[in-house]
Amino acid sequence: MRARKADDATKLEMQRMVQRYNDYSADDQGGLDGGSDTDEEEGEAELAERLNGIDLEDETASAAIWSRLTESERDEFLRLIDHNEVNALLEPWIPWWIAESEPKVVEVGDSSSQIEPKLQAKHGSVPKILQIGTPVQQLAKKVHPSVLFQIAQASLAYVYMMRHLNGDPRGSNSTTACHDIFMVSPLLPSKVADIYENVHEALIVGLLNIGHEEMRSQAKCALLDDVLAIYSRPEFVAAMISDLYGLVSDFLSTEHPYSKDVKRSMIQRAEKRLYFLHSIVLQLQHETESWQCMVADIAMLRRRYESEGQAVAAAAAADVTAKNSTGKAHKSPSASRITEL
Repeated sequence: MRARKADDATKLEMQRMVQRYNDYSADDQGGLDGGSDTDEEEGEAELAERLNGIDLEDETASAAIWSRLTESERDEFLRLIDHNEVNALLEPWIPWWIAESEPKVVEVGDSSSQIEPKLQAKHGSVPKILQIGTPVQQLAKKVHPSVLFQIAQASLAYVYMMRHLNGDPRGSNSTTACHDIFMVSPLLPSKVADIYENVHEALIVGLLNIGHEEMRSQAKCALLDDVLAIYSRPEFVAAMISDLYGLVSDFLSTEHPYSKDVKRSMIQRAEKRLYFLHSIVLQLQHETESWQCMVADIAMLRRRYESEGQAVAAAAAADVTAKNSTGKAHKSPSASRITEL
């Protein structure tokens, strides 16, 4: 379950999760005479009563919830886990960068802004653009063009991490979130700032770092679609970098377990690196030409993977056709011999 304070909203969410379990179970058994709004309200009230008194901050909360499930509910819950269907019980998460309406972003410290900071209710909130940073000229005498390629790789790391954690990178997921980010974009925590020749190299390295050697072209295209969605609006890029910076800063300011892949020194270097990238993004936020060029290059790489996927699919189909033809050829002599006998 998501790590958060045990407030009334959390309890309500847990109640709804259990309610979705009951709904899912009922649907799986063919439904219960269609149901009604009254039945649903009574069901929610009954769930509230069953969960009443549970302290969600207590380490024994999970055991307490489990003890209040009936035997049939427990069996069904375990069946869902065994069949990898537990996602049916989770609240669907839609990335904030995928929106059906005009995205609305609020800048921290801009009291004159009248823009609502959230998208439609079913989407996640667009991260706030932190008004921090330093004029780039004060941070470096000369900014290498490859910095834009590093931002693209950081974007890939961000969308992969958010997808992996279902949009919940903080709390108890913070260590995993940092691990995902550093895995895909190793330059962030690195002592040495390597230089990518182009955005294709930066993204290809990031995709290889995910570790799935046989990652299908379809999966690569899906991740690049997410990156393209973020690059569709300069303020989305700024919101993404702000969220990354906030994530590592929060990690340093609170107690979290470290590991060999997520050391404190790595977090500190990543924070400084993201501060630098954030400063650059804010400076370029209103220069659309830079982002448009990046979009064109990322889209080109996506088309490449799409073509590779189509070629692999065509080859597999041809192989199946060839095997079927060979099988028919082998069967023909046998049929003839049977006829002769």
